[in-house]
Order: sequence, then structure tokens, then C-alpha cells
Amino acid sequence: MKCKISARRKWQTRLTTTGCVEQGRGGIQQNTKNQCLHFVPPSFEIGHKRSNLKKYITGAHEYVRKKPCDRREIQIVNASAGNAEHAEHARDAGDPQAKDISAMMSFPNYETIDIEDIRNILPHRYPFLLVDKVIHVQASRKIIGIKQVSVNENFFNGHFPEKPIMPGVLQIEALAQLGGILCLKNEENRKENNVFLFAGVDGVRWKKPVRPGDTLVMESELISFKPSLGVAKLRGIAYVDGTVVIKIDEMTFAMPK
Repeated sequence: MKCKISARRKWQTRLTTTGCVEQGRGGIQQNTKNQCLHFVPPSFEIGHKRSNLKKYITGAHEYVRKKPCDRREIQIVNASAGNAEHAEHARDAGDPQAKDISAMMSFPNYETIDIEDIRNILPHRYPFLLVDKVIHVQASRKIIGIKQVSVNENFFNGHFPEKPIMPGVLQIEALAQLGGILCLKNEENRKENNVFLFAGVDGVRWKKPVRPGDTLVMESELISFKPSLGVAKLRGIAYVDGTVVIKIDEMTFAMPK
């Protein structure tokens, strides 16, 4: 059966998706108010930072191609937490935050890197290893990882005892470690007992505090990398519940010879 697929004119999203939606990822949810179905794409970026409704519509068509929906309308809605328009519909479909988190953790067609492999790539160890898992790698271009911020982090003991906030410099460090994984995941780029060192950071802006219990979703994107010289430049951005908490225009790393 054919399904009518429409997109709201006021569609807005902080983060967009390419591959997942095109391959029919995301989910179909029923709204009991108007008996339509909602196609909810994953809520954070794996591609360009702009709304691209054609890709969402392609994804919705692909999803329902083999799943008849009784001719009910499918509306494309924003999956980002905190969006008022989406929240109204999400109340009928389940907990939007739980949905966002589950979307973050599941990318069956993309390369992931678990903590053991991260430890094989980076020399950092507890309490200074700040990447728990890599959930998407776009070779030689982009990497997305997560850091579960626990109340047991040792830095909360002094920053601050009565109002715990993750230090901004550690947010920079977490994005830097993620960028290091992207550059060093290929063994030919790694040298024994060698590490990337910070050479500079420009255009850092903090937007919102990161607190215990937050899931920090981080993205580092490669600007340039010259393995022969051991120099790399990346940009970084991180989110909590779909909201930007830190943005870095440029990080520069150097590998000592």
C-alpha cells in the first residue's frame, strides 16, 4: 500500500542525518490524536549540518516500502530533545529522551570502537581516558563518540563539591582524544610509544554546563592530517540531549619525532 509522506514547513533540527535515514533507520511512531504515523529520524549528526528533508523523505519511503501502513499519513518530525513541536507528539509515542539515547547507541551498519580497542589506540588511562565508546567512524573525515559523565568522576570532588560541573578543559581534552582515535586508528599512522600532543586550540565556546548523569555526544571532524609530518588539525563539537555544550573551531596536534 502507498503512504502519503509530508514534511512540516516549520521543520527545524540542530543536527541532521544522512546515511541512517537513507537506509531506513529511525522509527515509525503512531500518533493517537490525528491517527497519522511519525517517521522520527535519529537525532544527531552523521553528515552535513543542515536540514535535508529529501533525505528524510527518502528514508521514510524506504522504511515503509515493505511495511504497509493502511494509507495513513506519515509526518516527518524532529527527534531532537527539547523541541516543543516534537515533544507534543512524542508524549503519545513514548519517552523522547530514551528514544534519542537508543538512537545514539545503535548504528548496525557503521564501524564502532569499544573501550578495549580505544585503549589499544590511545595511551590514556583512568582517570584521564575520556572516551567511553566510538559509535561512528567516517574514515579520514569524522568520528562520533560518547562519554558517560558519572557522579563518581574524580574531578567533581573539587569542581565543585556543592555544584558539580565537568571542567571545560576536560571537555576539550575529550574531543581531542576522540580526534586522536580518528587519526591513529590506522596502524600505519601509529608509532610505538608515540602520542599526539596539543599544539594549539582556537575558537572555543562553551554553551552549557555538563553535569553528572549527562551523556556527552562528541564529534571531531578532520580538517587536515599529514602523517609524514605528524601534524593534524580538527574541529570539534559536543552535545547533551541534542543541545550544543561546547564548540571548537580548530584543534592542532603534533606527534613528537
